[in-house]
Amino acid sequence: MANLVQMVLFFCLLNAITILPHLTNASSKSNGAHSPPFNPSGTHAALTLNGFGRGGDGGDPSECDGKFHPLPERVVALSTDWYDNGARCGKMIRIRAKNGKTTLAKVVDECDTSRGCRGNIVDASKAVWKDLGLNTDVGVVPIIWSMA
Repeated sequence: MANLVQMVLFFCLLNAITILPHLTNASSKSNGAHSPPFNPSGTHAALTLNGFGRGGDGGDPSECDGKFHPLPERVVALSTDWYDNGARCGKMIRIRAKNGKTTLAKVVDECDTSRGCRGNIVDASKAVWKDLGLNTDVGVVPIIWSMA
């Protein structure tokens, strides 16, 4: 009887280990934070500031095209899930701030969640912040973005 109970417990544990990643939407390719689902009519995100030019905060050339993007280019990096393995590279997104201002920016990079980027980030150049009338000293601002 004890062997039967142990075997049942073992199979329950094995099922939990097998099913749990699917229930939590976990992925074996990323150990970082997951992005909220993309909503075509507008996805809530946190806007952060990044320098995409040579010597900027990003450091390396952009993931999409291997180039630096100096000011006044309006460019962004999207969190890993939204970056979608580069499927959004070169595409334009529309960003709307709470003050009602909008701008367009080109996706040129990934904000890698396995390297500490949160899953809800649109990391933008200073030109994007300026277009939206935002103070870059604030650091993080709630926005809504969609494909343009």
